[in-house]
Amino acid sequence: MKDILGIEIGNKTAKFAQFKRGKLNKFVAAELPDNVVINDELVAFEAMGDIIAETIKKNKFSVKKAALVLPDSSVYLRRLVLPPMNEKQLLVNMPYEFRDVIGNEKDKYLYDYSMIELRKDEEGNATEMELLGAVVSIELIEKYREMFNRASLKLVKAAPREIALNELVDALNENEMDDFAILDLGYKSTKVDIFKNGVYEVTRTIDYGAENIVQNAADIIGVDVHIANEYVKMNKDNIQENEKCVDVYSTIATEVMRVMNYYAFENPESTLENLYYCGGASYINRYIQEIAESISLNLVPLGSLAEADTEAITQGASAVGIALE
Repeated sequence: MKDILGIEIGNKTAKFAQFKRGKLNKFVAAELPDNVVINDELVAFEAMGDIIAETIKKNKFSVKKAALVLPDSSVYLRRLVLPPMNEKQLLVNMPYEFRDVIGNEKDKYLYDYSMIELRKDEEGNATEMELLGAVVSIELIEKYREMFNRASLKLVKAAPREIALNELVDALNENEMDDFAILDLGYKSTKVDIFKNGVYEVTRTIDYGAENIVQNAADIIGVDVHIANEYVKMNKDNIQENEKCVDVYSTIATEVMRVMNYYAFENPESTLENLYYCGGASYINRYIQEIAESISLNLVPLGSLAEADTEAITQGASAVGIALE
C-alpha cells in the first residue's frame, strides 16, 4: 500500500496524511463542524463523508485507498497470553478473551491481533504466546466503509490509535525495541500511551485538553469558543500566556507527572527516558514548557525522531502511522 491516505478523525480536527510511492508527500489538518464527533465518537457519518470528499478536492489528494485510525471508544484492545496455537485456533479462541465486553454476540465483531512474542522452554518447545488483540464491531466498520465510498475512497485498513503510533515509532526508530511513552495533547482529553520493549502496554487518559484552554480563553475575551480557538491558535493578544490558560497547562502537567511517577514506581526496571509529545495542541510553547518542568523525563516532539516531515508527524502522528505498512 504505497499510495494511501491515512486519516484520523478527532473531536475537533481531522488529520489527513497522503503517501505516494511509500513517502509522505502531503499533510492536512481540517477543522470539523460542531456535532460531527461527540466525545471521540463519530455520529454524523454522511456529513463526515462529505467533509472528506471536500478536503480531498480542496487539497488535490490523488490516492484512492484509505487507512483509518479507529477511535478509542470503538475498539477493545488488550495484551493476551495464550497457549501456543495456529491462526485458525486463535481466531476461534479470541472471542472468549473478550467475552466480558462482547457477551454472547461474538458474531457481530471482527478480530485481529499482532504477535508480540512466542515463548519457548529450554528445549525449544513453544510454551505460550503473547499478543496484542483487538475487537471492533462489524456494523461500525460497515458504516466507515459507506462513509469512505461517499468520498470515492476504498477503506483498506483500520486499526486502533495505539497500533498506529506503534507502527510510526517502529518506522522512525528503525525497529529498536525499547521503552517509550507518547503524550497526545488532544482537544477533549490528554492521553499518555506507554510502550514496553517497543510494544503497546497501557493508556492513561487525563480528562482535560485543549478544549479547556479554549474555554478559558473564551471567558477571558468574552467571545464564543470558535473565535477563542482562533485567538489561541494565533496567540492573539498573547492569550496563550494568560494566567487562566496557564492554570490549565499546570493542571494537565500535574496529571502527566502523576501518571509517569506512578508508572516508574510500578515498573522500577523500566528504561523509559523520553516522553514524546504530539497532537493538535503541540504548538502552544508555554503548555509544553509547563509539562517539561513537571516531569523527570525528557519531553521532546515526536517529529524529532524523523529527518523530514517533523511538523506533520508531531501534529498528526496517528494519521501518519496508520498509513505505514
